[in-house]
Amino acid sequence: MKETTLSDLSTKSVLYLEDEILIGLDGELILSDIGFGTVHLCHTLETAQRCLDSVKLDFALLDINLGDGQTSLAFAHRLMAQNIPLVFASGYNRSEELTSDFMAPVVVKPFSGGTIRNAVMVALGIEPSGT
Repeated sequence: MKETTLSDLSTKSVLYLEDEILIGLDGELILSDIGFGTVHLCHTLETAQRCLDSVKLDFALLDINLGDGQTSLAFAHRLMAQNIPLVFASGYNRSEELTSDFMAPVVVKPFSGGTIRNAVMVALGIEPSGT
């Protein structure tokens, strides 16, 4: 496996699916600060699917619960089928039960830049640099 560092993210495109607009804007800034070159912020499953269909994605951050009884789990299976690494975000304590089919980190909202950074590193198989 090719060794990757966070500095390599500047050429990478990430999809961030978050139904809450203000949380989405904050997460978008965090993903940019981590180093992703392009962040595609989507607020619905429909816009996320359109993005997946039209853009080369290298990574995804998915809110699990999207309101109105919708979840991102079926969409996550589509990402996995295309070998796109992902991280889940959730405001609920029992989200591991929902995501047990996935080999993906789960971060609890509200999250910080450090929490997202660590989850991205785990999802991409990046070894910590000893900091």
